Amino acid sequence: MRQEILERTGDYIAQSADKASRGAVAVMEKVEDVVETAKNVARQGRQASEDALHGAARSIRRHPVQSVVAIGAVAFGAGLLIGRLLKRR
Repeated sequence: MRQEILERTGDYIAQSADKASRGAVAVMEKVEDVVETAKNVARQGRQASEDALHGAARSIRRHPVQSVVAIGAVAFGAGLLIGRLLKRR
């Protein structure tokens, strides 16, 4: 009787260890997938930002006067907005 209980307990422990091991492997695989996905997203983001920067530089070279006027308009608008926000306080 005792021997049978000890054998069952050993079997349960072995099964539990096996399940835990498989679970750990599954978690590690998921972590590796997430890390790889994050690397890909970062790479794509970097490429998109480089493309946008090159596009902006190309546009400024093609239309320098319009670019300066647009930047001035944005700065003027931001100044007005900030000025109004500061006056309200």
